[in-house]
Amino acid sequence: MFRAQAAGPFDDVVAKATDENLTSEDWAAIIEVCDKVTGDASGPKEAAQSMIKRLAHRNANVQLYTLELAHAVCQNCGKPMHREISSRAFTDALLKLANDRNTHNQVKAKILQKMKEWTDMFSNDADLGIMGDAYQRLKHTNPTLHPPSAPQKQGLTDADRQKEDEELQMALKLSLQEEERKKSASQPASSGAQAGPSSRPQQDSASGSTSASASSPAPAVTAGTTAATVSRVRALYDFVPSEAGELEFKRGDVIAVLESVYKDWWRGSLKGNTGIFPLNYVEKLTDPTPDELQREAQMEAEVFAEIKNVEKLLTLLSASNVAPREEDNEEISKLYHQTLAIRPKLIKLIEKYSQKKDDFTQLNEKFIKARRDYEALLESSMSHPPQHNYQQYPLRPAPQGHQGYAGGGYVPGQAPQEAYYNHGPPS
Repeated sequence: MFRAQAAGPFDDVVAKATDENLTSEDWAAIIEVCDKVTGDASGPKEAAQSMIKRLAHRNANVQLYTLELAHAVCQNCGKPMHREISSRAFTDALLKLANDRNTHNQVKAKILQKMKEWTDMFSNDADLGIMGDAYQRLKHTNPTLHPPSAPQKQGLTDADRQKEDEELQMALKLSLQEEERKKSASQPASSGAQAGPSSRPQQDSASGSTSASASSPAPAVTAGTTAATVSRVRALYDFVPSEAGELEFKRGDVIAVLESVYKDWWRGSLKGNTGIFPLNYVEKLTDPTPDELQREAQMEAEVFAEIKNVEKLLTLLSASNVAPREEDNEEISKLYHQTLAIRPKLIKLIEKYSQKKDDFTQLNEKFIKARRDYEALLESSMSHPPQHNYQQYPLRPAPQGHQGYAGGGYVPGQAPQEAYYNHGPPS
């Protein structure tokens, strides 16, 4: 993206503070950069040049950490650093990165956010107006980067609820069809070969219909318009609640969708908290495919497989305090770098299972509440049994000229009376 430049005196410390393998800001490395900037007269200019190089890196993590580093030196290294951050060279690098179609949207949004903060920070200094001008140009060319306004809370109409029910029924139908297709595909081929001739045409027609249904496109389902067919969403922007009952979240958070509440607001849960959120702040997440689940399971297995190496490293480190040997030092260095590589994966697993723990805890609380409500309702119904009202039908007179039986006539609406006759000997 940018022309390669010669190595500078700040390249190493800046690269350390913006390493792509970091899982969070390395504040020790950031402070080291700040100290070096303030300790050298040419430090601000050299640091800015090194950060421009890091912005040219193709890894999004490097770009994000570089923006955080630039903000840190702005806050801690005084006006000389302000001039370099607000220089034409640095702002052009920011705009070029933000306007590159290959740049990740999260990086673009972070550039806009930081440029706004720097514009506000430099607002009282007319010499630093280049940053404000660049920020306005970026806003004009990328209007979608700015967080949108939350929509009005309009109640759901009967048509909206009917549409949601229809989408839910359609999703269930498609799920059942997919399940049946998987079952039919998993049946042994020998079962078809052993069938009699009379059953073969039926099987052929059935398989033909199955393949036809599988190859034909599924009925169109309007995805993302109702909560019936969406289970998870990812936050595109930070959202700060303005009213009670709204859910606070940060960019990148994954929210579990519970239900539709308003026309453009859903209810969701995040880290044990439940509330409503605007739809224009999130994007729909599809459920993981079998391949993705397999890769995730493989990554987890790799992390757990390294436990023995971590334990071995700890043992060697404990023993090396007594009498370190050269071969031990080599093995320690090898094990250290080998186990260090799993740290980003370990952080992801911790976040994953922490989220799952919060979700299961919240689900358990909901279950306990539902059970208590059910038991209270059951107890109330047993203590106040329903009163049955029996309706008495009026007797209707028999038709005129109708002769009843000797043992009593039958009246409609009543059970016939039983009559007993004593048959005497024939006369």
